[in-house]
Amino acid sequence: MRLNRKSGQSGFSVGEMGVAIGVAALLGVAFYQVLQSGLTLTAKNTAVNAAHEEAKQGVLRLTRDIHASISVPQLRDNNFAVVSSTPVPGSSNPVAPTAAGVSFQNISSGPNYVWKDPGNPSLVMIRDNPKPTEGMRLIIPFWGIEDDIVSVTATGTANHSNVFTAHAMETNINKAPAFMNGTTYAIVYYTDRAMYVVENGAYVADSAGDLTLSGGVYTSVTPGTGTYHYERGELNFYKQRLSGSTLVWRKIATVARYISTPKPFYVPLNRSGSSNNKYVGVNLSARDPKSSNRGYIATASLLSTQVDYRSRLTLEQ
Repeated sequence: MRLNRKSGQSGFSVGEMGVAIGVAALLGVAFYQVLQSGLTLTAKNTAVNAAHEEAKQGVLRLTRDIHASISVPQLRDNNFAVVSSTPVPGSSNPVAPTAAGVSFQNISSGPNYVWKDPGNPSLVMIRDNPKPTEGMRLIIPFWGIEDDIVSVTATGTANHSNVFTAHAMETNINKAPAFMNGTTYAIVYYTDRAMYVVENGAYVADSAGDLTLSGGVYTSVTPGTGTYHYERGELNFYKQRLSGSTLVWRKIATVARYISTPKPFYVPLNRSGSSNNKYVGVNLSARDPKSSNRGYIATASLLSTQVDYRSRLTLEQ
């Protein structure tokens, strides 16, 4: 018996298979390009949004605290030293100096009041809540008394604190009879000397940067004409506190990262060219240089404004 080996089925030729594989490869490449483009744009947008949002929150906190300042804000460098706000003479117009930080005082507790004369000329009892911390400042506007608090006793009592200052200002408080019979009150505030400062960043060589190095000082120039740019700065928040017998700046929090402006603070100028100490100028931007952003650098120019402080209770900064 003979078997018929003929079949009604037929296959693809080599040419047809080549065309099919070529078309599939082209579709795969096109799909990969679309997917890669989507991933890149997602990474870019995520980086921009992350840098923008963190810096935005830091700026909102900074603006809130400067608004609440009860002293004239003061420029400081990243070593916390005071920077003069006196304009730098220019060829045609004076230039406002810039700084890495700005300090000011905010009310931590108050209004409180001088409660009574305890019969001790070196002791003052202040009715308060909450109680002060060493390193805060004692402010009594009525008598022009302002000093750093170096010791607080009677902290376990509910109705008052005994406060001692760096220059023994508690002995200068007028304990007149009116205070003993309760007919007169001297309002007292406890304040925090606070500071925002940009630090811990790096100056990176860049042929199209916005900074130039001259005499060991990085100076801002027209963007694209410099030789360096600044990246990975942190906007940190400090408060003045007592360490042993020394007043120090204690870091409280990092409120924003990826800061790309090393000296964002300045005191704006009046029309006459003098300093306008009613405001703090802020030019702050953020840029995230991480390679995980698929080669993109996320830049968010967030703030270029002048922030006013609303009131002044202190004579000193």
